[in-house]
Amino acid sequence: MRINKTIDAPREFIFEKILDSCLFDIEKNTGKRPKVRSLKGFEYTKDFGKNQRGTVKIDELTEPNIYAFTTKTNRNTFSTRWELHKIDDRSTDVIIEESQTSNGFIQMVNDKAVGFFLGRLKKRQMIAILDNMDRAYNGSNR
Repeated sequence: MRINKTIDAPREFIFEKILDSCLFDIEKNTGKRPKVRSLKGFEYTKDFGKNQRGTVKIDELTEPNIYAFTTKTNRNTFSTRWELHKIDDRSTDVIIEESQTSNGFIQMVNDKAVGFFLGRLKKRQMIAILDNMDRAYNGSNR
């Protein structure tokens, strides 16, 4: 999945929102709130519900440009990368890329079938997150 969207908000604002979400997730799952400078390489266990757990590892953190992480479960590995490109002082081009690797042939077939239907929903959810960041910066009158 790849999403490319321009947001009317500075890159630093968007990156701060991404970091806030990351730190909230870490604190929710570990009870700890690490310093931003120690996030690269940070790894923690996360519950996804329905008896599903996984490990999240922050692979890259370059302020205010890149946030990348990998989520591994017993079924799949997801790699997610956010890139923020400054257009001007008020606009940012956001690129989100996510790839999925399935553990095993049967899981891969299942993921392809389910992904066909749920892929569009996930993409819509990600665009809604970006739209919310835009509204958070510009007010809800947009």
